Amino acid sequence: MRENFSLKKIMGSSDAICKLAVKVERVAKSDFTVIVIGESGSGKELISRAIHHYSHRSKGPFIAIDCGAIPENLLESELFGHEKGAFTGAIKQKPGKFELAKDGTLLLDEISNMTLGAQAKLLRAIQEKMIYRVGSIDPFEIDVRILVSTNQDIGDAEAAKTFRRALYYRLNEFTIRIPPLRDRKEDIPFLTNLFIEETNIELGKSIRGLSKNAEEALLQFHWPGNVRQLKASIRRAVLLADNVIEEDHLDIVNQSANQRNLTCSSEREAWIGRSLKEIVKENAQALEREVIQFMLNHTNGNKSKTSRLLKIDYKTLYNKMKSLGIK
Repeated sequence: MRENFSLKKIMGSSDAICKLAVKVERVAKSDFTVIVIGESGSGKELISRAIHHYSHRSKGPFIAIDCGAIPENLLESELFGHEKGAFTGAIKQKPGKFELAKDGTLLLDEISNMTLGAQAKLLRAIQEKMIYRVGSIDPFEIDVRILVSTNQDIGDAEAAKTFRRALYYRLNEFTIRIPPLRDRKEDIPFLTNLFIEETNIELGKSIRGLSKNAEEALLQFHWPGNVRQLKASIRRAVLLADNVIEEDHLDIVNQSANQRNLTCSSEREAWIGRSLKEIVKENAQALEREVIQFMLNHTNGNKSKTSRLLKIDYKTLYNKMKSLGIK
């Protein structure tokens, strides 16, 4: 089965992906802890699964947990498990992710969103290779390979004192950085054809490909949502198209990464006669609305996770959503 698996078959064959594949196969053969860094939608879990697949633990389980989506008071139980009666609602013993990943791989997704308190408990478990279920005084050994993923550089978080230095040094045995899709656009035609084939099968259609204009539109777009956004756009286009995907089937706006609506000529003319303070405030609110909406979409509407990603408290996020008209 290993011979049939190839990152190039599912991510493309650009130089960046070829170099990435070499790193993945080499580090997979070790038991190194690996930090996988990449923007949202770039394929961090895919790379993590590839590392597991090529490793000597491939016959064991691959378990992933989103560290940012679970409140701190529940994260310890999710990671280490709990005993019956350990807390209100603990009606039976429950194994944690470390137990479930025995002899396999545990992916700690978006670890940079983990609180400092939870980081301390994680560090102890990794160093001692022992865990305690919540409510238990009896430790037991763990044998699991740790992978972590994040959309921000943990080194920067450590420098900003939002990530424990000791944990950073313990995890930082090997780092893999996934290039964003805008930096490897030569993979877009391959990925597009792959997603068309998959969606044709799903919908029972026979879309033949893209028009020239549609293809150029895909290559010109900056893809802030990376491969995940490309896949969603192609699925929608296949649904709407009859024979060939046209540009108007794609739900993208062709603009450069630094281009914003406020720079168009009609917007600039609207500035005439208004104060600088008024113009800046208005556009600052527009940007704030855009950022919060993007983060809510990224977390599938999870306001607790969104507030942690934006480093603001839940009440502040709620009030901003209300004042900005975000539902």
